[in-house]
Amino acid sequence: MFCQPLIALFAMVPLVLSAPAASTASTSNVDFKSSSSIQKSTFPTLAARIPQNCPVSNITVPLSSVAGLSVPSGQVVSAIAVGRGVQNYTCSNGTYASAGALANLFDVSCLYTLTSGFIDPNTISGLLPKMAFSALSFPDAGSKIPLAIHHQFVATPGSTTKGAISPEFSTGSDHVILSKIAGVNAPSDSTTNVPWLQLGALEGQGTLSKSVFRTNTFKGQPPTSCTAEGEPLSVQYATMYFFTE
Repeated sequence: MFCQPLIALFAMVPLVLSAPAASTASTSNVDFKSSSSIQKSTFPTLAARIPQNCPVSNITVPLSSVAGLSVPSGQVVSAIAVGRGVQNYTCSNGTYASAGALANLFDVSCLYTLTSGFIDPNTISGLLPKMAFSALSFPDAGSKIPLAIHHQFVATPGSTTKGAISPEFSTGSDHVILSKIAGVNAPSDSTTNVPWLQLGALEGQGTLSKSVFRTNTFKGQPPTSCTAEGEPLSVQYATMYFFTE
């Protein structure tokens, strides 16, 4: 289903690797024209060779297909990552209630920068979560690709509500805890794909970013009902994360 777009996307990897700041790793043993080269065992190898931390302030968060989410005035994209993890739930009164999430995020900023003019950024955003879901596993999704950001939920700072939790994104040197600003159903298959989100940083809770957008979600929704009160459930998912500052 995704074969031809995947080939087109990863056909750009040799160009990425030949860029001045890129890795000098050889790609002579990879057949970028063959669909068989884009598979579970190949994706991590190719992804690991793509440079990281390219400037992406000229990239636009792909929100054109949804209403209700918007980048605050003056903010620009500072990092782009594809996330692979689990959405956590707890059975409560016959339905699954959200209990946070855990995910590994992999920096794909350079993929957007170095394919600019060749591939529509919206196409990349639509494909990467599906590729990550198929090719990577969680929790060991970072075994072959450098892990850029860790995502988890922590106790909400200053909250007096028992059990209140908030999303946190952290690197080795910085972090940010955020609150939900807005959420909208995924534009396609919202019963399977978790909502798109706009998160805003809590004051004094890190400087990693001012906002985080979860877009192009793939999977993650729980079953519509449950019977075992208090039963935990983790559902695998993948998504794009756009950080702005």
